Amino acid sequence: ALVHRAVGAVMKSGEIEKIYSRWFTSPIAPKGVNLNFPITPAIREAFKNPNDKGV
Repeated sequence: ALVHRAVGAVMKSGEIEKIYSRWFTSPIAPKGVNLNFPITPAIREAFKNPNDKGV
């Protein structure tokens, strides 16, 4: 329950978009690989309304 609340808070605060950007649209150390995978509307919506259901 604690983890669900903590992750939910990060998602609802918008902080998750910064984390997403760091890992999926910015160079990743140590080799500077950029996955260049921009956030999709579906992912953004899932971040705004977190739940424990699968896709």
